[in-house]
Amino acid sequence: MNGLTVYVPPVHTRHGAPTLLDPESSEKLNRAEVILGVVGSGLTEACRQELNTGLALRKNMIVMVYPEFAPQLQPYLGSSLVLVDPANPDHAEHSIVRYLKALDAQQTAKTALLALGTLALGLLLLAPADRS
Repeated sequence: MNGLTVYVPPVHTRHGAPTLLDPESSEKLNRAEVILGVVGSGLTEACRQELNTGLALRKNMIVMVYPEFAPQLQPYLGSSLVLVDPANPDHAEHSIVRYLKALDAQQTAKTALLALGTLALGLLLLAPADRS
């Protein structure tokens, strides 16, 4: 198989009351080769569960985050955490490339991850400035 299994969570898990990780999402996370996380407006309970599941499954993860959310994630994610500073987006891109170079994966998977990471970075930078 030449490709990368990507998990996109249902939109209803991003807002509102805490939800439990449903069995279908758990299975998709289990099958994923790499987890690409984006924390741009806070850490929802669903996002926390997805990240914890990725850690428990020992998945390779890249989690892009605005600086204000980094302190609560840094102790758990370490080098998987990529800070996104809208004033200096090239730092995030370099961090992603450095992480991918260290990742033991096929070249096609690395290329796909770089594309996904770049897309997510672009979306974060284009998000409204008021993130509260």
